[in-house]
Amino acid sequence: MKTWSKGTVYLAVVLSAAGFLLIVLGWNGAAGKDFVQGQFPYVISGGIAGIALVMAGLTMALVQELRKHQAETVAKLDELVDAIVAGGGVASGGPTAVPADGDKVVAGRTTYHVPSCHLVDGRSDLQIMGTAAAKDRGLAPCRICEPQSDSA
Repeated sequence: MKTWSKGTVYLAVVLSAAGFLLIVLGWNGAAGKDFVQGQFPYVISGGIAGIALVMAGLTMALVQELRKHQAETVAKLDELVDAIVAGGGVASGGPTAVPADGDKVVAGRTTYHVPSCHLVDGRSDLQIMGTAAAKDRGLAPCRICEPQSDSA
């Protein structure tokens, strides 16, 4: 693919250069005419065709650059997936084992509560876990229900 991409870039440069050359030739031909009707053929053939070639060359260069960056991104994502699979999966802040005995608390986004706390009443996005697991996650105890007082 590297030879193809270099060839495409070279073709884009050649098209752009040919477009600029046509613009210059059109301008030069039109400059020798004193009347508008004589300048139109040069403007149309040289100017418009030149602009079209320049835009075609720039479009080819842009598309090739986007393809290159996409290929690099896909390669990096493949490496990342391989590293995750080789590492045994993704560690997440997902469900924690609920202790069979001991204190059970309800974990929120930043704090943990006793299950009877009115702040968490009726919410379904919370998780039950042990006090130690909640502290390990960096959650703070609720200032209203004070769950650490239940463990004393």
